[in-house]
Amino acid sequence: PRPAAAMASGYGDSSAQGRCFPVFQEFKDCYMQNNGRKLACAEFKEDYLECLHHNKEIKRAVDLTNEYNRKVRAGLPVPTTLQEDAASGNLKLPFTNIK
Repeated sequence: PRPAAAMASGYGDSSAQGRCFPVFQEFKDCYMQNNGRKLACAEFKEDYLECLHHNKEIKRAVDLTNEYNRKVRAGLPVPTTLQEDAASGNLKLPFTNIK
């Protein structure tokens, strides 16, 4: 990968196109078709910003971790982890020969 300083908007680190460029194109097309009315394209803008910054994804991961920790502190049952399932032999992976 190129150093961050060498990267520019519209370029990915392993290809000529950035990972969010197709999402940006959808937003731009909507914006142009709606004569610049941002409210008409709010969902496209939201998708583009999520692609860039992953705010919703990060919030979801934090919320799940907090809920898991809350249940552990309260002594409530929690789902087993993948590591626990693998150690006990209960890990079932579809489309593999692992048993």
